[in-house]
Parts: sequence; structure tokens; C-alpha cells
Amino acid sequence: MNSQDKIEPQADKACMAEPLLKFFAQEWMAHVVAALSRHGTLRFGQLRRSLPGPISARVLSARLKALEAGGYVARREIEGRVRQVEYRLTDSGRAIDLLLSQAEAALYLEGTAGALASGR
Repeated sequence: MNSQDKIEPQADKACMAEPLLKFFAQEWMAHVVAALSRHGTLRFGQLRRSLPGPISARVLSARLKALEAGGYVARREIEGRVRQVEYRLTDSGRAIDLLLSQAEAALYLEGTAGALASGR
């Protein structure tokens, strides 16, 4: 390898995936996507109960608004005596779910998922 073949790090260029990774690294984001993928269209209470732990209504509402703004979740209001709102994944949301599932599978194949979960 000569000096022209050397790859120099470019500190001024950010990783293009960084904003997406930071977005989905927020607590509950991946869980919400996975729950909607697994169960399809859900109302707010159904979605909240399908998550793997206690989440406040305020936090879930904020996550759903962010996912909707990002184009990953579609919100539909149902007219009637009682207002109902349903949430479902968009095509972009399903694509993200596939990527998250593949990343999770890769971590388990490499045996690093346990170390990441325990903070080691």
C-alpha cells in the first residue's frame, strides 16, 4: 500500500445515517415501530398495552407525533360519539422495522446483543 492508497479520516463529513440513528435511539421509538408492525393498526390504548413495559401517555403521545412527523406512522381519526384515533405504519415505517429487525438479528448472530444490553 503506497501513500496514495491511504484512506484519510474526514472529520468534517458527518455520517449520513446519524440523524436517523439518533431519532430511533430515543427511548420507545423502536418499540412503537415493532408493536405496530406486529399488531397492525392500533388505537392509542391498545398500542400502549402492547409495549414491553410501562410508558406514560405523555411520552407515547410525543413519540407518536415524532414518528408521524417523520413519515413513519400514519394517524387516522375516526368520527363518532367518542373520538377514536388509530395508528399504523407507513411504507417508510415498515422499511425501518425491517432494518431494525435485521440489525437485531445481526447482533444476536454476532453474540453482541447481550453485551450491548448489559452496557459492556
